[in-house]
Amino acid sequence: MFMASNQFKVLKGCEETFEAAWRETSVRLRDAAGLIGFRFHKGKEVGPHVLYFSITMWAKEEHFLDWRRVELYGGSFGPRRASRLEEFDATISRTNPQ
Repeated sequence: MFMASNQFKVLKGCEETFEAAWRETSVRLRDAAGLIGFRFHKGKEVGPHVLYFSITMWAKEEHFLDWRRVELYGGSFGPRRASRLEEFDATISRTNPQ
């Protein structure tokens, strides 16, 4: 399994626009080959921003790379928001002991 996470900084007052754009992305994401699942969360306000966090889980890293290529370059979806992407190879998985 492969996981990718993103943290987004969205200017206060722009949350509705950002969340609407993410809803559109999530519709396309549901049909992506190799997708296991995804989560999207709204976080705290930090200075002039509101933080958001997403995580996607994929059967293989190649599935994520293929989807990302199409998402970034295959359509005309307007300007991208600044984000911090992190990628993880999730070959070791443990159950939460709680």
